[in-house]
Amino acid sequence: MKKAILLLSLCLSLAVTAQDFVISDFVTASGNDELHPCISAAEYAALNRECTINSRRLGSDAKANRNILTTSLLWPIRAAANLNDCGYHFIGAYVDQNTAASALFDYNCETNTYDGHHGTDIAIWPYGFYKMDNSMVEVIAAASGTIVQKADGNFDRNCAANNLTANSIIIQHIDGSNALYWHMKKNSVTTKNVGDSVAAGEYLGIAGSSGSASGPHLHFEVWGGNTNATYQDPFSGSCNLLNANSWWSAQKPHTDPTVLKVSTNTTDILLPGCPNTETPNEADSFTIPFQGAGLAPGYAKFYVFTRDELIGLTGDCKILNPNGSVLNSWTFTSSANNKIYVRGFSKLLPTISGTYTFRATYNGVSCSKNFEIVNPLGLPDLSGLESITINPNPAKDHFTVMGNASGEFTFSLFHLTGQLIAIEQATAASNYLRKSFTIAGLAKGIYLLQIDNAGKRKVIKIIKQ
Repeated sequence: MKKAILLLSLCLSLAVTAQDFVISDFVTASGNDELHPCISAAEYAALNRECTINSRRLGSDAKANRNILTTSLLWPIRAAANLNDCGYHFIGAYVDQNTAASALFDYNCETNTYDGHHGTDIAIWPYGFYKMDNSMVEVIAAASGTIVQKADGNFDRNCAANNLTANSIIIQHIDGSNALYWHMKKNSVTTKNVGDSVAAGEYLGIAGSSGSASGPHLHFEVWGGNTNATYQDPFSGSCNLLNANSWWSAQKPHTDPTVLKVSTNTTDILLPGCPNTETPNEADSFTIPFQGAGLAPGYAKFYVFTRDELIGLTGDCKILNPNGSVLNSWTFTSSANNKIYVRGFSKLLPTISGTYTFRATYNGVSCSKNFEIVNPLGLPDLSGLESITINPNPAKDHFTVMGNASGEFTFSLFHLTGQLIAIEQATAASNYLRKSFTIAGLAKGIYLLQIDNAGKRKVIKIIKQ
């Protein structure tokens, strides 16, 4: 995904009701080309020299078994302890198996690669820079071995092809093969040094955007020997012309449609583009009545992030009640084959307190997110406006708000669903507040009166008879 081009398009379509709509941000990524490689010929030459010199100095060159490649690889990234997403990557590009100029295919005879690409690009998504800033995706040793190259301290927020050096590490395995880990976050590379041993699965760094890159990802490259001329493709497939067998202990599918993440949000997400950090605007709890920026009263955003979408494949979304029953459900259908896609749905929040679940299923894989609904009517009054009361309540045609208070007040009357009915203001006189409201035109039922005063807030249930 090095010189990724992010194409964002925004489409708005009305759904079942006037306030129930979806906003879809379509995102695609394309890789470098032979004129803009992620690792230049000069960088490869420097890496080759360093690895050859260090392996000779360490004596590992003589010990390596050059005739039998026995290394089995783990997947080289993992979620850090502070990341709970269902998934966090997609494949930006595989190894290019066709050495002819302007012709390419990957190990599976498809075109997810670019001319001259010698590695596997594992791109971090969604929120690549947010995850990088918070060290959420770790690079780990795919196999045990000895460090023969290491670089750190280099700038890590690059957005285009360049000649800058990446933060990197190369591990030489017992059979003489090498694994290159490229583009890591500045000052995140392991404190171990050249000559030190690492175990399979050991922390090596954080996925970043150093070197010739346009977003956080890991360029993972396997060599049969000490130079890039011996590069291999760790994936087994009918179009792998480099090696017959897979290097992976458990090879992942070439195309893997799935849900990477679902979220509940107070408003739309912000995707400012490289190198700026994204703003998720996520929330785990909503207090009723709820008003999100740019949303209809009582509505929140429900986001679904998918990978490797296939045209015609349908996804299923549900909001589940605390008892597991379905509160709301809807579907979406992929209109094209896309590496990554994000959909944001505006949906009416429930109003009864409890723990609810937002769940999306795509290609038979489900991803869930729990969120809390808090109804302040069931909570003690800690607002500092304890003296404010309403009389009468229940009320038929009018009620009055009164109590010892000072300053200016804003009164917001809501339906129980969260829809705003009216806003009025009043000022307390002589340290006493008295404000009358007419509700003769309202239907019988329960309403919520929100009272705001100098940063304090109180919500009172109004029963209309």
